[in-house]
Amino acid sequence: MSFLENLFFGNVDPQARTVKPGSRADKLRTFITDHWPGIENALPDEQRGVLERIMDAQGELDTISELDSFIVGFRLGAAFTYDAFVNTDTPYRDLMKKL
Repeated sequence: MSFLENLFFGNVDPQARTVKPGSRADKLRTFITDHWPGIENALPDEQRGVLERIMDAQGELDTISELDSFIVGFRLGAAFTYDAFVNTDTPYRDLMKKL
């Protein structure tokens, strides 16, 4: 199946990735999950609710940033492809085309 067919049928999921065990991301995630309950339990209910809303807002902001990075990366890739395969502008003229 071609890439376009896979895209059409929903088989392309650029976010379908896992964190590598022992990586920096894995260590950060582990640190957060290990310490989150202690912080939650140390806060009064009202502050716990504020903290939860802050974390939800951060998650939403992360999603917006990830979407922006995906769009910018896709545009850069498309521009690269266009320049490499379509754009024929060069500083010099190709004399071989006349033969």
